[in-house]
Amino acid sequence: MTSKGMVNRREFVAAAGVAGGLAWLGGCGGIPGGTPDAYEVAVLGDTHFDAEPESVYHSHYDESNKYAQIQHEEFRRNGEMWRKRCRDLLVASARIAHEQKTDFVLQLGDIIQGDCDDVPTHKKMLDDCIRMLRAPYPSGIPFLTVVGNHDFRGKGAKEAYYQFAEPFMTAEVGRLGGEGLKCADLQPAVAVKYPAFSFRKGPDLWVFCHFETQNLQPIIDLIAADPGARHVFLVTHGPFSADDSRFFRWRLGGGNRCDALRPRLYELLSRRHAVVLSGHSHTTTYWRHENRFGSFCEFTANSVWAKPELATGEPIHGDPKDYGVLTMSQLEGEKLADYRHALDFFRPGLKGYFFSKAAGHYRLQVEAGKVEMAFYPGATRTPARTFRLA
Repeated sequence: MTSKGMVNRREFVAAAGVAGGLAWLGGCGGIPGGTPDAYEVAVLGDTHFDAEPESVYHSHYDESNKYAQIQHEEFRRNGEMWRKRCRDLLVASARIAHEQKTDFVLQLGDIIQGDCDDVPTHKKMLDDCIRMLRAPYPSGIPFLTVVGNHDFRGKGAKEAYYQFAEPFMTAEVGRLGGEGLKCADLQPAVAVKYPAFSFRKGPDLWVFCHFETQNLQPIIDLIAADPGARHVFLVTHGPFSADDSRFFRWRLGGGNRCDALRPRLYELLSRRHAVVLSGHSHTTTYWRHENRFGSFCEFTANSVWAKPELATGEPIHGDPKDYGVLTMSQLEGEKLADYRHALDFFRPGLKGYFFSKAAGHYRLQVEAGKVEMAFYPGATRTPARTFRLA
C-alpha cells in the first residue's frame, strides 16, 4: 500500500440531473480497453441509487415494516447524496475511463436502495439505475455488477432482481469477451446463474457469488476447477474477511453457518494468491492475509458518499494490531463471543490492514505480475492511495 418505467437516455440523464456534468462526454468513444494480459477496471462500491422525492420509487412502501424509520432515513440519505455528490463521483470515474484504457466497469452490489414493495417499480428502479450509471462511461463499455442484499429488498423483489440481473449480466459478460462461463454445477453455461458463476478474462479467472449463500462449496469448486488461471478474482458483495463492525455476521457465508468450509476457502484463496473484491460495509478497507498456505488480499469499496467529510484518504486504522478494536466495546454477550470468534479466525494471518469510512471511486490495474487498486476519495481524479493486491 502506498500513499498518494424506461425512458430514453437523454430524458433520463436530464431527469437525474447529470446532463450538465456529462455534456462534455457526449459522443465520445473513449480510449479502447487494454489487452487480455493487461487491463484496467473502473470500480464502484455500493451506490444505493435512489431519487427525490421518495415517491419516485417508494410510493408503494409498506409502512408496517418494523424497520420503516431506519429505511426512511436511508431514503433521505440517498436522495440527498444523489442530488450532487454521487453524481460528481460518477462523472469523475467516467472522465478517467475516457482518458485511460478501461475494459469494463465493476460495481460491487447494492446498486439500488430497493424497498419498493412493488415489482414493476423495482424493475424500473434497476433499469433507471443501470442506464444512469453507465451513461457517462465510454460507449459500449461492459458494466458488471454483483448481487447485494438491497438489490432484492422488498416485496417480490428477489424474483424481480434475478429476472432483470441474470440476463443483463449474461449479455455483459459476453460483451466483455468472457470465456468459459460456468455456473455452480461446473458445466459450461450459456447464461449467468447464481449462487455463483465464473468466466475467464484473458488469462484471469473471475468468480461472482451471492454472498448470502450458506454453502461455500460452489465457490471453492469454481476456483479449483481452473488451476491454470494467472490471477483469481472473487467478487462478493459481503466481504469474506470478518468486518470490524456490529454487522460482522453479514458477510460471505453468513455468521458461523459456514465454519466448516470457511477454512477450505481461506486455504484455496491463499494458495492461489487470490484477490477478493467486496462492498456492503460502506467502508474502504484493505486486508492482506499471509499464512502457511500462501497469501491473498481483500479490498472493500464504498461509493455511498453520505457526508461531504467522507472524501478522505486518511484511515481510521492503518495497522493490523488495530483490527477488531473499533467494535469490541459496542457488543456484549453472545454477539461479542461470535465477534471474537470471527476475528480470531483471520487475525493471526493479517499482515496488512487499512480501515476507513471514506467514500469514492476506484481503479483496478491488472498486469502479469501485479494487481493494484487506486483509491480516489469523493470526486477527485488523483488517487490518494494505491494498494498492492497481488
